[in-house]
Amino acid sequence: MNRVPRPSRGGRVRASVVALLCSVGAAVPGPAAAQDGYPSRLITMVVPFPAGSGTDSSARLLARHLNEATGQSVVVENRPGANGSLGAQVVARARPDGYTLLVGAAATNASNYAFYPGKLGYTPASFDIVGGLGIVPLSMVVGGQAPWKTVADLVAEARKNPGRLSCGSGSTTAQVACEMFMLRAGVNVVNVPYKGTPPAITDVMGGHVQFVFADGTSATPLVEQKRLRVLATAARKRAPYWPDVPTFIELGMADLELSAWSAVFVPAGTPAAVQQRLNDLVRRSTESPESVTARQRTGALAMSFTLDEARRFVSGEIERWARFVRESGVKLD
Repeated sequence: MNRVPRPSRGGRVRASVVALLCSVGAAVPGPAAAQDGYPSRLITMVVPFPAGSGTDSSARLLARHLNEATGQSVVVENRPGANGSLGAQVVARARPDGYTLLVGAAATNASNYAFYPGKLGYTPASFDIVGGLGIVPLSMVVGGQAPWKTVADLVAEARKNPGRLSCGSGSTTAQVACEMFMLRAGVNVVNVPYKGTPPAITDVMGGHVQFVFADGTSATPLVEQKRLRVLATAARKRAPYWPDVPTFIELGMADLELSAWSAVFVPAGTPAAVQQRLNDLVRRSTESPESVTARQRTGALAMSFTLDEARRFVSGEIERWARFVRESGVKLD
């Protein structure tokens, strides 16, 4: 009778270790299961603009809502500089696990690609968008005492006196808007750059420049005080807070659609389950009555997207800005 040899003591130990490892492996959740518990620790939300900016305000409201919804702490970290690209670089290089978010904007995640090709330290492929926050169309405004009541009035004046009217540009976005307006309207206007929208608005109220392209956040209070007059908005449809103001598209200036917006991005490669969870949380925040009311007070519109809608939106914005920058000929140092 052949006897089966008994394993040596060392063999028994090795077999026990293998069995233990197998049992532990079976008990440890895989990547998909681990994501079910997201988030389970502190989230860092990077804002690539200074504290107090419109993007920063949106981020802080979202951070509070995320904390309330998940019970996890959310830290807002301002990383301003280089038209938002410094903060965007931080997130592009972060671990793609959903714990470092970028509250990006039209500058960081659309126009910068056209203005600084190959010089940003990140590309569109560096991020995945997980939700929208708010959007503010740019609007053409003149001084409250200006003689022009409509865009047609201003265009007629510009054609009568080529090179005599001036457009104040408080941002790169506004600079492109001025140039695109000239192209679409067929007029010659002097584009005067400023270091910010507030000083450009101050000069249009003082008559030093004739019009500016400003976001609703900056213009709304002064419009209400009759110190500014809105002639048109660079939006797809009329703003609900200015229902009597036409869009440039209505006036026959096709595709003159320029807006400031903010949205939430994660490093590329973040697990799909985490992206979906973030999308659910961001949409819940964006659609909340508090968010809607807060944005209405500043002339902004809530921008709630599914993941597919968000991806189509940002892709369209990148293409639009590339075309506008190319057509306008605006160059930045």
